[in-house]
Amino acid sequence: MGIIDLTWTQLGIGFIIMLVPAYILWKYRTGLNKKLLTASVRMVLQLLFVGYYLQYLFEYDNPWINAAWIFVMVAVADFATIDRSDLKRKWAVIIPIFGATLLGIIVIDLFFLEVVIQLPKLLAAQYTIPITGMVLGNCLRSNVIGINAFYYSLHEQQERYQFYLACGATRAEAVHSFFSEALQKSANPTLASMATIGLVSLPGMMTGQILSGSSPLIAIKYQIMIMVAIFSGTILSVYLGILFTNKFVFKDTDMLDQTILKN
Repeated sequence: MGIIDLTWTQLGIGFIIMLVPAYILWKYRTGLNKKLLTASVRMVLQLLFVGYYLQYLFEYDNPWINAAWIFVMVAVADFATIDRSDLKRKWAVIIPIFGATLLGIIVIDLFFLEVVIQLPKLLAAQYTIPITGMVLGNCLRSNVIGINAFYYSLHEQQERYQFYLACGATRAEAVHSFFSEALQKSANPTLASMATIGLVSLPGMMTGQILSGSSPLIAIKYQIMIMVAIFSGTILSVYLGILFTNKFVFKDTDMLDQTILKN
């Protein structure tokens, strides 16, 4: 059986179920219904735009245009990471995180697309865009957790950091434990997903392939590859994000520039 298409009417009916969580949020006065409405509208508009654009992207399938779209995706992820990490949009933060995310995506894409899958065409849109999107989405989540944990732990535990410096530690040595804690926090969600995948959840890519008629075994192979790519990409991007920003957000005295923090 082929995949069943949804009419716009059916899609609209699907939104009726959202009245249930909206009522619960209203009943308990969470103040989240406005955000729910905004998020829902943005989701629909963004996905409609991306859907029509990707249809053109897949038909044209030019590696330069595909690379440019990845560049745009990374730029949007860069600002989202900074905002959700409660950091200010300063060049000392924007450029390093953008560079770290872009470098991480380039390494993961080139390895998995060109070495593992061995695409017949460089950056073929059918594989490049979806895989990059999945990896980048998870990198965004992990970057937010890791970068926020690193800088706010450093801010809240200044005495501990200063103690390390006073004992003769270099800046790299003094931030080592903060770095370790940030990596642990950012890796835990992905590790939990990897440990329960298949038994607790069926991921989107695997489900999508099965719905489109692919063999479950083929879908499983791709899902395993994607999870490896996601974990590698998230750890690499978090590591590089903290490493690169560290070059710009410390003063000559080795003290953190507190003006990069929102709180």
